[in-house]
Amino acid sequence: MLAKWVLNRRITTMDLEAADLDGDRQVGAAEFVLYKLKELGKISQEEISSFLEFDRLDVDQSGTLSAYDLTLAQTHQ
Repeated sequence: MLAKWVLNRRITTMDLEAADLDGDRQVGAAEFVLYKLKELGKISQEEISSFLEFDRLDVDQSGTLSAYDLTLAQTHQ
């Protein structure tokens, strides 16, 4: 019942603000999915925070991760 409510309710501007993990005032698909999983109790804020190492690993700041990024990240540790 909770899942149906979470998945079908109208999204508010407060929801968008809460879902905006990187503070860029936009919500991407990944942020939206994480927000919905958090609402469903499937993931905690602590777990979400631990996953947010993407920016640190995206050394070339391309918005994607590649083997090159991982190699650079490991040499900068």
